[in-house]
Amino acid sequence: MLSKKDIIALGMMIFALFLGAGNIIFPPMEGYQAGSNWFWAALGFVLTGVFMPFVTLIVVTIKGKGEALSVDLPKWAQVAFWATLYLVIGSTFAMPRVTNVAYEMGWMPLNIVDANHPYAHFIFAFVFNLIGLFFMLRKNTIISTVGKIMTPALLVLLVIVALQVVQTPLSDIPLPTKAYATESALTVGMVGGYQTMDVLAATAFGGIVAHIMLSKKVTDAKRIIKYTLIAGSLSVVLLSLLYFSLFYLGATSQAVAQDATNGGQIFSRYVGELFGTKGVWIMSGIVMLANLTTLVGVTSASADYFSRLSKVSYPFWVVLFCLLTTIISETGLTTLLRVTIPALLLIYPVAIMLVVLQLIRHKLPLVKLSYNLSIGVTVLFSAIDSLNNLGWIPDSLNQVLAKLPFYSAQLAWLIPALIALVMSIVLGKARK
Repeated sequence: MLSKKDIIALGMMIFALFLGAGNIIFPPMEGYQAGSNWFWAALGFVLTGVFMPFVTLIVVTIKGKGEALSVDLPKWAQVAFWATLYLVIGSTFAMPRVTNVAYEMGWMPLNIVDANHPYAHFIFAFVFNLIGLFFMLRKNTIISTVGKIMTPALLVLLVIVALQVVQTPLSDIPLPTKAYATESALTVGMVGGYQTMDVLAATAFGGIVAHIMLSKKVTDAKRIIKYTLIAGSLSVVLLSLLYFSLFYLGATSQAVAQDATNGGQIFSRYVGELFGTKGVWIMSGIVMLANLTTLVGVTSASADYFSRLSKVSYPFWVVLFCLLTTIISETGLTTLLRVTIPALLLIYPVAIMLVVLQLIRHKLPLVKLSYNLSIGVTVLFSAIDSLNNLGWIPDSLNQVLAKLPFYSAQLAWLIPALIALVMSIVLGKARK
């Protein structure tokens, strides 16, 4: 049985694990582009960046590990999906991005060392991942270190910034630009929520929460649901308030965002304007703590999966992934941001559909038929969204595909996947 103190610490840990690079750098840019539609954009962002991850976390915690979501798929499909997912959220995409955000937004503004030194970035990335490695190799320290120490400090800094932004906005809110000027702010915000990778991360974090429950001798399904709901709700409230604050920050940032290329720049300039020199240290503390907790949570979960898949020890994979993260982070933040979106457009919808299928699994007449058909169609149309984002679809074919619902919003998979699910249910009942 968990005490109130343990539940609060668990909720704070969940919040800190989810709060990483994307959660800080994407909302300000989305809010800046959404302009006067910032509220609806933020709501869409919260739907896919907070509520879907929350549902995923609960489902995975109950099942014990993320891989349990895909047991009804062929074995090769299970391995292909989970290996891809852990590489995307881990050392090939997300964790190098985390490292670079920590460097560019947290370390460089402090001007402690010469940023132009040829090895400055590599040394920082190596030390940053080495610190993370220390916590990863001691898995039982994650809840005490992250939930009881790191998160309260992180939360205090974020509250200071959020209150100041609301009280003293820098600029008037402009009209929407880019996709927000032509598409529904809600749907564009939903796609923007993909960038947090939190539904994908929730499949990993659910396993961490389940491990903590087991270590606390909590094995009853009802208690697991109860504790995860309470602790997760704390995370949902905190993340939602943070996102709305950051969207508002972006919407009122015209004075400092004119030539910004990413939301991290907008955030850092805004905080600098509000707090001056103190703002640099506040921002550095927020960024360092947020990215370190995410690095620890995601990399340890990835190492745990590959150790079970390959029968090679967990410490080996932790060390390997930290080295890969350090090396790949040398490509730079801008490059990583550019290549991440197509990967997310491909894998994020599949993760969402796996959660949906798990929620209604008991009502499916032929489970394997529903899984194979729904996931197959989701993969096909999410691949189209990914290729469209890369600009690799010929214009002639693009004109035909443009007739698909939500194609321009990069949600072409949504309606076909739902149709496939309904068809599988009808066919399943007919076969029975």
